[in-house]
Amino acid sequence: MKKLFIIVFFIFFNITAVNLYPNGIPLSTVSDTNTYHYMKGRQMINVNFSTGYAGFLTGFLNAVTYDFEITSNFAKLNFNGIMTADLSQSLLNMNFKASMWYIPNVAYTFLYRPNLGFEFSMGVQSMSFSVVSPQNKAAKMVGKNAAGNGNPLGDLTFDSSYTYIPITFGVKLFTGKNRRLVNTFRIGFEPVVYTLKSKNSIGEITTTEKTYRNFNMYISYELGWSIELFPTREWAVKPYFDISLFEIGYYVKSSAHLLYRDTMEHFRHFARGTTLIDFMDAYIPTLQSAPYLTYVFGIRFILLPRIGFSMRF
Repeated sequence: MKKLFIIVFFIFFNITAVNLYPNGIPLSTVSDTNTYHYMKGRQMINVNFSTGYAGFLTGFLNAVTYDFEITSNFAKLNFNGIMTADLSQSLLNMNFKASMWYIPNVAYTFLYRPNLGFEFSMGVQSMSFSVVSPQNKAAKMVGKNAAGNGNPLGDLTFDSSYTYIPITFGVKLFTGKNRRLVNTFRIGFEPVVYTLKSKNSIGEITTTEKTYRNFNMYISYELGWSIELFPTREWAVKPYFDISLFEIGYYVKSSAHLLYRDTMEHFRHFARGTTLIDFMDAYIPTLQSAPYLTYVFGIRFILLPRIGFSMRF
């Protein structure tokens, strides 16, 4: 019965599409020429070069920590005493490095009608962070509660890498003049894999390393534009420039709070015995002390989530 329903739906879908636009969809938004086969003009390949969170977070960290002393003086980072002398000293004795790589998100869109399309997309994004305090600098960070004699026996290190694969299904509504305004409603699935490693050598050398695998699911709305570059041309393949202003949504199933918990656990091991751990105890909330973080991490908001191009054929 289920198979029969699927077959009937598929036949109905195709017959309806053919009856509505038996000659396909015009390849120019300002032309009535329409002598093509019914599949002509209905398909789009979209390539998105936006790096999303990975590009923003790694770029921001590298920019801020390139020379922390200059950055803090320029921005006057005081925050009513939060930027304590111990914290400033800790940051000046740590080396930060962030990097990322990604495979641009590629989407296939089928235009059921000129102003209605169905989208499937997939991409890969990965970011890595490294924090190192060399042995000679780590000695300047030793706190009052350091283990053993408090002398560092080696470097302090923290390394993390996060890779996620966004897979989405969406509905696109093209509105406005020449159908340039694009409203996209999506449901997304994100497998997430991250590895956390840390080494602490104050008093004794201890290490941690673990790989985690989680899964996210979200719904979202994206507002953008798809600008036809040569609107008067009836070419077989038409190019478009794509840009989106924002994407906003909510994670129905989110692992961000777990990622935060796991990252803080390994980073605390890295900071154990230093003045940095005192700052974390005072100012960095945990999921137990701030249960609202679970809901905050469920919000999805991205500025300029799409910068790329499309080809319609």
